Amino acid sequence: MAKEGTPMRLSNLLGKTLRQPPSEAHLPSHQLLARAAFIRGLEGGRFAYLPLGWRALARLRALIRRELTAINGQEVRLPLPAEGDADRRWVRLVRREIDSYRQLPAILFQMGDRSAEQAHSRAGLFGAEGRPGVDVYLFDEESPQPQERGAEAVQAALDALFAAAEVPVTWAGAGTEGRRAYFAHPSGDEELVRCPACGYAAERSWAKTAWPDPPDEAELPTEEVETPGCDTIAALAEFLGISAAQTLKMVFYSVEGEVTCIVIRGDRQVDEARLARLLGTTEYYASLEQELAAVGAVGGYASPIGLNPRRVRVVADPSVRAGRNFVSGANRPGYHLRNVNVPRDFRPGAWVDLARIEAGDPCPHCGAALEIEPAFALAEGGLPAPCQPPVEYLDREGRGRPLWMAHWRLGLGRLLAAIVEGHHDEYGIRWPRACAPLDVHLVGLDLRKEAVAAQAEALYDRLRAKGFAVLYDDRSASAGVKFNDADLIGLPLRLTVSKRSVKEGVVEAKWRDRRERLKLDEAGLTAELDRLSQP
Repeated sequence: MAKEGTPMRLSNLLGKTLRQPPSEAHLPSHQLLARAAFIRGLEGGRFAYLPLGWRALARLRALIRRELTAINGQEVRLPLPAEGDADRRWVRLVRREIDSYRQLPAILFQMGDRSAEQAHSRAGLFGAEGRPGVDVYLFDEESPQPQERGAEAVQAALDALFAAAEVPVTWAGAGTEGRRAYFAHPSGDEELVRCPACGYAAERSWAKTAWPDPPDEAELPTEEVETPGCDTIAALAEFLGISAAQTLKMVFYSVEGEVTCIVIRGDRQVDEARLARLLGTTEYYASLEQELAAVGAVGGYASPIGLNPRRVRVVADPSVRAGRNFVSGANRPGYHLRNVNVPRDFRPGAWVDLARIEAGDPCPHCGAALEIEPAFALAEGGLPAPCQPPVEYLDREGRGRPLWMAHWRLGLGRLLAAIVEGHHDEYGIRWPRACAPLDVHLVGLDLRKEAVAAQAEALYDRLRAKGFAVLYDDRSASAGVKFNDADLIGLPLRLTVSKRSVKEGVVEAKWRDRRERLKLDEAGLTAELDRLSQP
């Protein structure tokens, strides 16, 4: 255990504990970290880390630094880049420093803050504008199985940190080649889809499902039917006495006048994030009446059949493949077409996953029912890919080869909040030992008595000399206030020196995660401190 030289006394520590949380604090982590004087909210979703909070971040930094240096990671410091220029700055650095396979894999990391795209003050540190974190970059040779090289080692280092912090995470797909570590929480700002049977997991807008095969029935001839007033899927299904899943829904979107027709099964909704990726922008809108007329569609009665292919792009969701003899609009008011089939009656220009995944949809791997829950992302990373701009190194035969790169980002502020969300009770925080900001909360009572004050100071010095990080409550407050603050701050072990303990020749001890109080003689105190020192 490294020695902790900086004295920390509550009598002069910046930050007062609060009996009530700030009015803007809604999550337990926000409430408790504010009440325990770890953080203070500022304007614009920003937070100040007070000495205890900064100490908590320092402990997390030390943990991840230990894990990364154990796999030969090297800590560097680059100036903060302009938004979107971070990867290129790292590539420019290694272009000058790495030229041989003997230097690979190279694992580089940097501690630093990032600005969030959008702050959410109600989410506390999960939604903070300034987000302390760690960036990890892996530079390596191309490998058909990248998990066997540095990428697997970095992943293991992050998992070791989460395990030490006792924060359960689920790594889930979040992009074509990206993954995120999610902490499930009722107030999470993203949605995690996962399979309880096989472990498949993905962020909701990237999740997939297994659509069933179409029914074993013949494709019937199309026929036009009158459907007065049936300009919604619900009204149409009720009028014809069919399920919404037997209908086709046409949704039209425009970007700068360019119209796209989305064809999806009538009982499904279009996922807005997937749609934005398809259209290449979030600046889309529902197509106007004149735009629909220009492509040959009628609002509420649209059909993919007969649209002007030069003026509209038709994209179908795979849910359309899961049925036969659908009902769709007829592109004239008050009428629909029965028995519409793909590809007999229309051919989409593209097939794209656009349906919003719902709870109970079958897992794409094993078919079990998928579950959906809100979650916060604590870390994200991607698979190795060639550096951009390209960088070469010399392989074992002296030939030039492209250097590959992967990047992970870990949010330390979010991790800090997740720890508190998972480790608290009605009295305050309960820090896991491995990531507690300090080890011991030393409480001095009756300090006006010289013998008591002398023993408390001696114990304080002894603990620090042994390498323990100690918060010493040397205030003149009452015993009740001191004990309440100790529970609120939540360090693993509380030691108390009082006139009674001095008289009895013991030190009172209480572990934060246990109810009983112990009276320890010298041997007992040594044993408890040895226990605290154990990993």
